[in-house]
Amino acid sequence: MAHEPDFADHVASFPVDLQLSGHSHGGQVRIPGIGPIVLPAMAHKYHTGLNRVGRLQVYTSRGVGVIDPPVRLNCPPEVSLITLRKDSGDKVGQS
Repeated sequence: MAHEPDFADHVASFPVDLQLSGHSHGGQVRIPGIGPIVLPAMAHKYHTGLNRVGRLQVYTSRGVGVIDPPVRLNCPPEVSLITLRKDSGDKVGQS
């Protein structure tokens, strides 16, 4: 877990498979065709959802809070439920 999602650029140099982050609030104000216009420091690259940095998967939740300005537009709050499963090593379709 790393609060700031852009920390993933550093984490990716280690044998880590998953980073869970928040901090970005999804941008709070999202303009269609442009994207988020309000992003805090260290949340510009991986601001929303699931992203990949090398072998590292980074999931950034929009969360339920806000920063200034205290408004959300086209960026609904979310509470994420993530289920982790161990890779069994089985490949579908291979015998």
